[in-house]
Amino acid sequence: MQVVRVRVPLARPLVRFTLKRAIRMMPSVLLLMFVFSLIFVTLMQIAVIHANRRAHYIHRHELNLTSPLTSQPQSHQQTEVRKPQIPVVARVTKPLTKKPETLRVEALLDRNAPSVETNILLLQSRVNTARLKQVLRSVRTLGNNATTRGSAVVSTMSRKPLCPAVPTGLLGRIKVDLRPRLLSQIQKITKLNIPLKEGELKTPINCTSRHRVAVIIPFRDRLVHLAILLYTLHPILQRQLLEYKVYVIEQYGEDTFNKGVLMNAGVKEALREFDFHCFVFHDVDLIPEDDRNFYSCPEHPRHMSVAVDKFNYTLPYNLLVGGVFSIKTDHLLHVNGYSNLYWGWGGEDDDMAYRIRYRRLNIFRPPETVARYTMIKHDHRLESPSHIRTALLRMAKRRSPRDGLNTVKYKVVSKRHLPLYTHILVDIGRNHRWQFLQGHRLLINF
Repeated sequence: MQVVRVRVPLARPLVRFTLKRAIRMMPSVLLLMFVFSLIFVTLMQIAVIHANRRAHYIHRHELNLTSPLTSQPQSHQQTEVRKPQIPVVARVTKPLTKKPETLRVEALLDRNAPSVETNILLLQSRVNTARLKQVLRSVRTLGNNATTRGSAVVSTMSRKPLCPAVPTGLLGRIKVDLRPRLLSQIQKITKLNIPLKEGELKTPINCTSRHRVAVIIPFRDRLVHLAILLYTLHPILQRQLLEYKVYVIEQYGEDTFNKGVLMNAGVKEALREFDFHCFVFHDVDLIPEDDRNFYSCPEHPRHMSVAVDKFNYTLPYNLLVGGVFSIKTDHLLHVNGYSNLYWGWGGEDDDMAYRIRYRRLNIFRPPETVARYTMIKHDHRLESPSHIRTALLRMAKRRSPRDGLNTVKYKVVSKRHLPLYTHILVDIGRNHRWQFLQGHRLLINF
């Protein structure tokens, strides 16, 4: 029988191996402990917040129950005894039977406003009228050319080829010039490419454009910014071979600025003149940096100002469609335009994003390397109250059929056709103004 000798390791190497393994696993253990402690602290904070809200609700409920008019009826003698306590009871301002909403919307604007479908038909008839006027203008122009230059000129004008889908004269990244300029200087530069006639569409000379675009610029007291924008925008639109017209919609008076009403008014006034394929809503303080960011009519709503220098050329959040936004006329009528209820800065663009999502449309964004803009530094206008803005955004889906192009009310104070743009001064009044009545309840005319 052969005996095999087995070597048993000493205790000291086993202890050393165990310690090394424990030290090696220590970072993972500490990380797990940190994660579990973070989860625990978060759950505790949620529990504390829930408990505070519950205690606040119970306290308000007890105040309602202690009101003498909601308690059990008492005898006449008991009522006389409680008369000296009237000042204490007067501090309770809660309703007697039913707790009201702290933020309430009432339909006070126009109950006889047309529906979205009816409004589309009305605007379509306006578009057809503008299309007929455009045909008559073109026939009159051809007739004048035939009498002055002969039939050969007419035949050459009618045979203009269709412009290429991707223009060949684009420059790409351009240098933004923010120096203040005069409108007369801009006219001299833009006339080198396309003759600018007052009140007429700017069309390419050598081809027939594929897109007829209306650029809507809501405006107030920023003539310097407008000149800088037009100095850069007109050459870009001409290099992109677009048939376009720029509308500057200015709010009359010194009341709080309402961007949504101005843009809706600009759409209606533009459709009175021409049959536009799409609209581009452009902030006056955003200057494009690349002419490869097309202002043509998109298949889907297009957010063009994706990368702005103010936000380090990044998109702040996914639903952002403010700044520069392009949308086809059919889609714009389908979503009922912009909301008319946002007085002050902010809210109307996010409301448009909710309307687009509600109508099952997709928002397209060009690459950040192309959709670049420079924002002119300025003081922002007064913001709308955050709680009102939040409440309106929550109601965007339910409110969109009755708040937009079909309910906008305005009055055209003046309209001037200038070589660079058409200036429309509108008085929006107080038809869509907020009204604070009966404590903290909010009555919104929509």
